Amino acid sequence: MNKKILFALILMGFTSLVVQTLLIREFLISFYGNELTIGLILANWIILEALGSSLSNRRSLSSKNPYLVYALLQTGIALYLPLSIFFIRTIKNIWGLTLGEGIAILPIFLSSFLILAPLSFFDGAQFPFGCRMLSDTRVKPLESAGKVYILEAMGFILAGPLFTYLLIAKLNAFSIAFCLGALNLFCAILLLKDKLNNLLTKSLFIIINILFILAAITFFGPAAKLQKMSINKQWRNQEVLSYENSVYANLVVTKTNSQYTFYSDGIPIVTTPVPNITYIEELVHFTMLSHPNPKNILLLSGGAGGVIKEVLKYPVDKITYAELDPLLIKLLKDFPTALTQEELEDRRLDIQYIDCRRFLRLTKSRYDIIILNLPMPSTLQLNRFYTQEFFGNIKSVLTPNGIFSFSLPGSLSYINQPLRDLNGSILNTLEDIFYINIIPGDSNLYLASKSAFKISPEIFLRRLQGNNIQSRLLTRPHLEYRLNPNWLEWFNDSLSGYKQTRKNLDLLPTATFYSISYWNTIFSSGLQGFFGTLAKLNFKILLFVLLLFGLGLFILMGIFPKLKRASIGFAVGTTGFVGLSFDLILIYAYQSLYGFVFHHLALLITAFMAGLTLGGWLMTKKLTKIKNDLSYFLKIELMIVGFCLMVGPILLCLNRFSSVEFSFVFFFLSCVSGYLVGSEFPLANKIYQNKIGAKAAGILYALDLAGAWLAALIISIALIPVIGIIKTCLLLAVLKIISSILVGFYKD
Repeated sequence: MNKKILFALILMGFTSLVVQTLLIREFLISFYGNELTIGLILANWIILEALGSSLSNRRSLSSKNPYLVYALLQTGIALYLPLSIFFIRTIKNIWGLTLGEGIAILPIFLSSFLILAPLSFFDGAQFPFGCRMLSDTRVKPLESAGKVYILEAMGFILAGPLFTYLLIAKLNAFSIAFCLGALNLFCAILLLKDKLNNLLTKSLFIIINILFILAAITFFGPAAKLQKMSINKQWRNQEVLSYENSVYANLVVTKTNSQYTFYSDGIPIVTTPVPNITYIEELVHFTMLSHPNPKNILLLSGGAGGVIKEVLKYPVDKITYAELDPLLIKLLKDFPTALTQEELEDRRLDIQYIDCRRFLRLTKSRYDIIILNLPMPSTLQLNRFYTQEFFGNIKSVLTPNGIFSFSLPGSLSYINQPLRDLNGSILNTLEDIFYINIIPGDSNLYLASKSAFKISPEIFLRRLQGNNIQSRLLTRPHLEYRLNPNWLEWFNDSLSGYKQTRKNLDLLPTATFYSISYWNTIFSSGLQGFFGTLAKLNFKILLFVLLLFGLGLFILMGIFPKLKRASIGFAVGTTGFVGLSFDLILIYAYQSLYGFVFHHLALLITAFMAGLTLGGWLMTKKLTKIKNDLSYFLKIELMIVGFCLMVGPILLCLNRFSSVEFSFVFFFLSCVSGYLVGSEFPLANKIYQNKIGAKAAGILYALDLAGAWLAALIISIALIPVIGIIKTCLLLAVLKIISSILVGFYKD
């Protein structure tokens, strides 16, 4: 095989993964880190990629110089990639949104579609032209699509670890973009070295590319300037003091006047030296005063910036502060204030740099008070701290009369349906484990314990005085107002029927769905009906619709026998759907159980592509030896069915142990999923080649991508957050059973 073509095709996959992962990270920061938006972003990438592939398929066959077209596509990616990063960082300015204002699903969808369009289209168009270049080197047309598929996947495999451990760790986004652009333009020059006949065209193209490469080589100049300019626009009206990526999140420190704000993936998590005094004092003191004599305190995230200071007003023996990201504490020390210095230097404070859930499993201590100070569960990373499994872990480390507290969004005027569902889901989940007192407000404070306990203004005042606690907020009138039993009665009336609300589990992130629904009622009220409809979906309805769909296809093929030819294409499309579904399922489950998919996103995708490469390579090698193509194809279909049925029980076991030591299983499952998908494509291409000729590769590739596009939309927005991961796996098994039956009825 021509080495230049080999390099170009591997680079195609390498570029695709780096671009996708880099831009997803940028989108997550701009859109406040909600993993479910990954599905929307991937959906747009995939459908645009499919469009590029399908529209370019016929042109690739008739092109007189496919090398020139391929090189131009590489040039387009190289030139546009830095612009796309800039657009993502300034997207809120384009929409006219202020810093801190949320973005609803529709703007996210439109924004990602428009920004990704050139990159995705060029990436998709490369595939058929890659097949054409390869077939021109006397590679059999039957094998060219499969080999391009494999080489592209090899690029993915190389990109995953390099991006995770080198590029993102050492370079900023624009530096990565310029380096990747230089690599693509260098490849374009190699491809065109002997392929451009017109001297002027050849010279101009090479000169343009050399200039860009020179600019990219000096990326510390232009990249640094673009980085600074885009960050300033992204965080307008604030002075950006620090912008860093840790292995867990993107952390930004801004300053307005004398006020510092620390952001994690775009979400403000610490403000100092003047925090939200009302929220912090109520969270800490209402919790501490619910216990007669708290001594051993556990803070699960969100401790620095006011919470620790208020806890230290009590005669406690020790405060254990579990915080996953050491970079956050480092930044707090790098930009100190009197508040944070007082907190972090106290001898009673013990900071543990560990995932909170892992800490709960490992600690031998028992705690009088556990305070969870995190935002509502609007992401899977946050949701894992509001699930039945997490509450069970909390109970195991509480003392007999210990108190566990956290807050959720509330209102003292009107609780709309999404807010009712969110609070109802968590309350319904929590009641299975604890006795609960609730203090309603703009933030509803949940106080939970192993045994029943009483709170009242009198109890709180007596303990305040006994501990000599100084507070401007906690006066008798304020306590009598906040603990007025009428508020609790009104709250209970507003949440009537909450027992019918779905409980929140690790593998059924109901609260994340309700949080997103609530978020969208604030920033895009027109979508309330859409989310209301989704909330009514259940497994039985979806199963019935899917079976009805399968029956309809079977009847149509019986009436119109020629449609049976489409069964292979349908199988490829459903396999694309299943493949991307498991890509998302394993990413979401990994985040739910371990909480740091931000770091391992590229590696999970790489594991999938490694399996895809192996499956495609082995199948391509044996294509000529397979005599009964259809029978072999059906076996692969049935293996995919078995995989769908196997994943659910495995995830349940992993959820039960929930130990990071077993995280390798996710990479193994990703690899197996990719292997099955990769095995099917070359064989499907062989079957179709006999029917429709050379254009089969582009058509099947487009069908594969179309199935993946549907999965990205349906899985992330509807299925996983509404019916959960386990039942979603069962629906995928049914879908592949349908495609297997249709393939079984296929006749030449």
